[in-house]
Amino acid sequence: MKHIVYGLTAVLTTDEAADAVLDYAAALAHAGLTDVIAVPTVDLFGTQTTTSFLLAPALGILVEDAPDDPLGPDTAAFVAEITWRSQAVRSAPPHLPPA
Repeated sequence: MKHIVYGLTAVLTTDEAADAVLDYAAALAHAGLTDVIAVPTVDLFGTQTTTSFLLAPALGILVEDAPDDPLGPDTAAFVAEITWRSQAVRSAPPHLPPA
């Protein structure tokens, strides 16, 4: 499990989901793009929930290790989607500002 730290808040999710979010944030920042994503997470009471993030070039996120939690959310579909989005951003033509 890993914490995604965003601003003054940290949320708990699987290693794979946290790594996919970090990779996607890097791809978006490199392309000068933004996106809002909904990450499957676990709250302080162990309840599965969803946390939304705005990923933008000027907004930093931090991913740090956390103790494993057997009640972690199923993030397979989320990881597949975010991995696909990362690949799409990286393979898109450069984003040019309007003239």
